[in-house]
Formats: sequence, C-alpha cells, structure tokens
Amino acid sequence: MSQNRYTVRPRADRDLDDQAHHFETVAGGELGHRFLVAAHDTFTLLATQPKHGWHSRLQHPKLKSLRVFRVKDFEKMLILCIPLVNGVEILRVVHGSSNLQSLLNRGAGMKAAPSQMRAT
Repeated sequence: MSQNRYTVRPRADRDLDDQAHHFETVAGGELGHRFLVAAHDTFTLLATQPKHGWHSRLQHPKLKSLRVFRVKDFEKMLILCIPLVNGVEILRVVHGSSNLQSLLNRGAGMKAAPSQMRAT
C-alpha cells in the first residue's frame, strides 16, 4: 500500500514564505509560523483526500482538474492544487482576493505542466 503524499511546487513554496513573512511583519510574533504549520497540515489532509475542495472553473485545458481549498484557520488563504494518483501537487498558495486566472497564466503555475500522475 503506497502512502499519499503532497508535492509543493517552487512557486507555491515562495508563496508560503512570502505570506509567512507578511504575517510576521503585520501581526508580529508567531503568526507566520502558525500559518506555515496550518498550511502543511492542510496539505497533509489534501494528500489523503485529493478531491477535496472545489473546482476552480478556470478557462485553461491544463487546469481543468485544478482544485481550490482553504488553509485551515486562515480562511482567506487558498491552496491551488492538482489531484494525483497518490496525493496532490500544490501549485500556489494565494490570498482569496487574487485573480486566480491571471496568477496562473503569468506565473510558474503555467510554465510547466503539472505532474502526469493525475487522479482519474
């Protein structure tokens, strides 16, 4: 039995660092660390239940399986992920007010195709 896993793309990793820094700057203290822990806890949940979340309805054929899910305890922060056979691939972690189509069209989310191990 193989274990479910999550893969964090480099752009999503930068998103996490940027947002944690923002939380630390604005709120001080441990909020940035709490955000990172909550994000990785949510990634773990998504790895075990990769079809959680909602369809993005973005107009791009490579992204028709894209799912969106909120970071636990940070409801305005969204995880953009692709279900895989044994988990999920995390493409981006963004604020809910972001224009998702624009972010994915111009950012790293579209420069390379998501993993070929998609869930069916």
